Amino acid sequence: MSVVIESRAHATSTRAPRVREVARAIGSRSWLIWVLFLALVLVAAVLGSALVPPDPPIAEALNQRLEPPFTTTSNGFHFFGTDALGRDLFGQVIKGARLTVFIATLSMLIGSVIGITIGMAAGFYGGKVDRILMRVSEAQTAMPMFLIAILLVTLLGSSVINLIIVLPTLVWPTFARIVRAETLRLRETPFIEAAIAVGCTGRSLMWHHLGPNLLSRIVVLGVISTGQVILAEAGLSFLGAGVQPPDTTWGLLIAEGRPYLAVAWWLVIMPGIVLGLTVLSLNMLGRRYVSLSEGRR
Repeated sequence: MSVVIESRAHATSTRAPRVREVARAIGSRSWLIWVLFLALVLVAAVLGSALVPPDPPIAEALNQRLEPPFTTTSNGFHFFGTDALGRDLFGQVIKGARLTVFIATLSMLIGSVIGITIGMAAGFYGGKVDRILMRVSEAQTAMPMFLIAILLVTLLGSSVINLIIVLPTLVWPTFARIVRAETLRLRETPFIEAAIAVGCTGRSLMWHHLGPNLLSRIVVLGVISTGQVILAEAGLSFLGAGVQPPDTTWGLLIAEGRPYLAVAWWLVIMPGIVLGLTVLSLNMLGRRYVSLSEGRR
């Protein structure tokens, strides 16, 4: 009996390191899953309507409204089911990817350019420039910016252009603070002092010497901020202050499905899952990039 117990204990002890090794191997490669998912989202955003058949005539579509997921009708197989107008929900999610990704990417780029410029100027010049620029950033950070975004979009009107104008205000203060902190740290390094000694101008120092050394931080912030903007756009569209029909985004699909949540849960859950996985993928890739950067150090 003791021999059997010892053999089982030995098998368990030898199996545990193998399980940990397998889990570690899967964890180290899990970022490939997020990359693959984001690649699919980008393909859907670029190709859009070319990936899905055109919507059927409205009379025929209404006969097949609110069909559950994995249902086959005369219009084909519906992976996500059909919506309140009988349209294939999976096709609508693919179509919504284009505008969602476009708004999030462009808003992030505009906000990053504003934040990087302000942060580098504040950190490099210091003094009054630093105090004034950082007070502006802190004042905006202290405000409930999502509520401010709702107010601005309501005043300007609900459109894609106005969203792209308003959404950068949500991300540029983060870029400004992080870039300023890194600029203050790099300003005291020997290579910057050497560049100043040989007569480099302030613009050359910021964009040719400081800029490349800030790239890793900027990439991480850009990836994570894109997810934040996607959530902000979805929230505004869900509240009716964002994208309006006939345009389509994931947030608008969720808003359109909310009245049918009791009888057709897939109208909200399916676009919500795609949106959530996209934001999660961006965050996980940002964390992966940070861990790789720290590992190189």
